Amino acid sequence: MEMRLKMELTKNVPLVITDKLSELKAFYQKYFNFEITFENDLYLGLKAPGADGFELGFMKRGDEMMAAFGGQGLLYCLETACVDTEHQRLVDMDVEFVQPPKDNHWGDRSAIMVDPIGISLYIYQEIPAADCKG
Repeated sequence: MEMRLKMELTKNVPLVITDKLSELKAFYQKYFNFEITFENDLYLGLKAPGADGFELGFMKRGDEMMAAFGGQGLLYCLETACVDTEHQRLVDMDVEFVQPPKDNHWGDRSAIMVDPIGISLYIYQEIPAADCKG
């Protein structure tokens, strides 16, 4: 009989290697009111208020084998109650979006902006999915 162990996760921290810790700290605090969970010269941990167990981590490159994030291929999905309200709030703060709010047939309404190191922020809310035939 095979026995499988179940991992019980208590925290999820995507960790991005970058030299722009101060820029990211200012960005996420200014636009999303993220709280600092840990900070030193090499590491910055941030989380949204009330988002226990989920954190964003940014670390300076310390090992020559570790490549810094190149600015493509990473998307953070941030769910909100109303994407249009968040979009307008951020536009009023002079944030530029690469995609204004739009309905997606898979069942969400989304807008996309980019952080200081090129991470796309997919801000969305769930809506009924359209009848998609592929």
